[in-house]
Amino acid sequence: MNRQRLLLALILLGYLAVTLGYGVINPLFEAPDEHWHFFTAAAIADTGRLPRVEEPPDAFLGQEAAQPPLYYLLGAALIAPLDLGGARQALWENPFAWIGNAAALANVNRMVHTPAEAWPWAGHVLAAHVLRVFSTLLGLGTLLCIYAAARLLWPQAHTRPLLAVALVAFLPQFNFLHAAVTNDALIIFLCSLGLVQLIRLWCHPPPDPLDRRAALQLVALGLTVGAAALSKNAGVLLLVYSLGFLAVLALRDGRPRLVGWAALLAGVPAVLVAAPLWLRNQALYGDWTAAAPFIAIAGGDRGYSLGQVLAESGGLIASAVAVFGWFNLRPPAGVYWVWAAIAALAVAGGVVCAAQAYRRRPTDQRLSTPPNSSFVARHSSLVLPLLLAGWPLLVYAGLAAFMMRTEAAQGRLLFPAVLPLALGAAWGLAGWGRCAPRALGTVNRRLAPLVALAALATTVYSLLFVIRPAYQPPPIVQTIPDTARLVLPELVDRGLGVSLLAAEVETEEARPGELVWLTLYWRADAPPAEPPEFVLELFGRHTQRVANLHSYHGRGLYPAGLWPAGAIVADRFAVRLDPIIEAPVLGRIFARVDGGAPGIEVATVRIEPAEPLPAPDGWAAELGDHIALVDATIRPAQTPPGRRVQVLVRWYVPVGAPPQDYTTLIHLGQPDAPPLSTGDSPPLGGAYPTSAWRNGETIDDLYFLPIPPGLPGGRYPVWIGLYDPATGERLPVTVEGELQPNGVYLAGWVEVE
Repeated sequence: MNRQRLLLALILLGYLAVTLGYGVINPLFEAPDEHWHFFTAAAIADTGRLPRVEEPPDAFLGQEAAQPPLYYLLGAALIAPLDLGGARQALWENPFAWIGNAAALANVNRMVHTPAEAWPWAGHVLAAHVLRVFSTLLGLGTLLCIYAAARLLWPQAHTRPLLAVALVAFLPQFNFLHAAVTNDALIIFLCSLGLVQLIRLWCHPPPDPLDRRAALQLVALGLTVGAAALSKNAGVLLLVYSLGFLAVLALRDGRPRLVGWAALLAGVPAVLVAAPLWLRNQALYGDWTAAAPFIAIAGGDRGYSLGQVLAESGGLIASAVAVFGWFNLRPPAGVYWVWAAIAALAVAGGVVCAAQAYRRRPTDQRLSTPPNSSFVARHSSLVLPLLLAGWPLLVYAGLAAFMMRTEAAQGRLLFPAVLPLALGAAWGLAGWGRCAPRALGTVNRRLAPLVALAALATTVYSLLFVIRPAYQPPPIVQTIPDTARLVLPELVDRGLGVSLLAAEVETEEARPGELVWLTLYWRADAPPAEPPEFVLELFGRHTQRVANLHSYHGRGLYPAGLWPAGAIVADRFAVRLDPIIEAPVLGRIFARVDGGAPGIEVATVRIEPAEPLPAPDGWAAELGDHIALVDATIRPAQTPPGRRVQVLVRWYVPVGAPPQDYTTLIHLGQPDAPPLSTGDSPPLGGAYPTSAWRNGETIDDLYFLPIPPGLPGGRYPVWIGLYDPATGERLPVTVEGELQPNGVYLAGWVEVE
């Protein structure tokens, strides 16, 4: 085995190891439409007939009942010997799943996964994994097609074919997709195979296009295209593209009359293979492509414009690199930056090399092309790259037309065009070695392996550190840590047999839009027959709910019905604060079980303003050792009796932090006499007690002071102070170093009309 074959074998083995790892680690049916694909194949295995869209549609088949059936037929043959009984009953959909929301902190799982999915696999679980392996092998076939195409184009090259294979073999989305039950795996392989057949005809045209060998090649191409049309409607695009490719090939060879023969030998077999399906679709749905029932089940024609479709390009590109789950699980930005850098290097290298190749082209063509050759023949070095580039454009055009009708901004739908994209990227990256200055020679020689290793690192990271932890249920612990706060001295039964034991908040302070992490410790002496729904709510000022979670326990992954009896479950999760919150506030966290006992406060968290108030240059008075009064304003300054006025106060914490909670004193009248009226209240109505204040913090506060009815007209003073609500003892008030009598400060005057 030579070095190139050894490297190819290593890349393919790496692909198999990683993709099979995705198939094992990613839970069943946690890929888009995977359960519908599986149950469609299972229905064929069970009934021996193709499914059809019923009214109402079968919820276990979804829109896949309208899909071309080849993948399902092959899958049904593979799983027919297995016991599929009880598969539908075993499916447990998570009613709280956040489909399509990559910002979701819980309920990324579309399904609830039970111990029946664990090793050793049996029944429908084994059947699903068999189909996952089938998809993985189809992906291996796609990689071999990429290598074969690269060898046809660059027979003397060593780096480019391997690099083209590695770029696709270690693309996280390619691994994720080919570890799922999906008909995308088959259409990608068949489109790649068809392109290899076309490239072979271009690079090694038969001497006589009508001889037996040429005819067999064209018929084989037609069968591939027909099989693609039986796999997905992208196969129809492949038919159109193949006929156009063959027409250009005939023109290049100066035999335009052979266009008809090529179309006949390739087109007729393709149509004969696909025609029964098209006729069936027309008879059943009045649409030979069956797109109409597909779109109807998916939600109906949304009537988008091209501009609206183009606006979804960001999500389309991201999901071509790495978006997992049901479009609700993304890796960190670093993964996208790696692939953006690879793409940028490929484009830059391709531009430089294309410019150099264009400058050399006239001399090469004068030496190799007869002067009476056709236009296509004279420019053949450019025509094939343009033809290959036309396939991704055609695939995107078909996808864009589909996206106008339904949501389909999914990068996997571009993968039927992965072969020319991989070839172009490899050509551009390898171009740095051919076209860059000699000073970069060492870097150029190492660029290809570095790119391959970087790609491998992104997909391994995505598997082990993105997908794997996202679906791990909470652990079972033996004891509650000392740092946790016991909810009550004894177990608190939240209803339905589930007891909340303790809470531990990891996030002591946060700002609007940020995460609050906490762990709740639960126990069920006997697993409930119906798993209860867990509700957590975080309240800010005026009992405004500023964050919440409604879910099964364990972020939706571990309903209480699956818990071992008497085990303590450490349920760690996060909630995201609303982006707009009245702050500062001491948020209060309540937990309950839906349908059980009322919620109980389990913890608090300080919520700071998104933009904290600046520290003042000075202040009017100091109250105790830790609190300063910056200023106070009375509004309105004039009022009739029976109304109330506002007292606007700005506090500041110049040193340390207040040791306890204080109440604000607001009195009307002389300080040494009983007050005419009071507006005493904890700061911010108790929503942000002084014990939560921090050193250097500035707080705006508001109090209301009622003016008694019948109060004689005149000018009345308003006093402010702080006192301990337990003892009534006032904090000393100091102004410019002088202690004020009665522990109050003159906030202002009210003119009673």
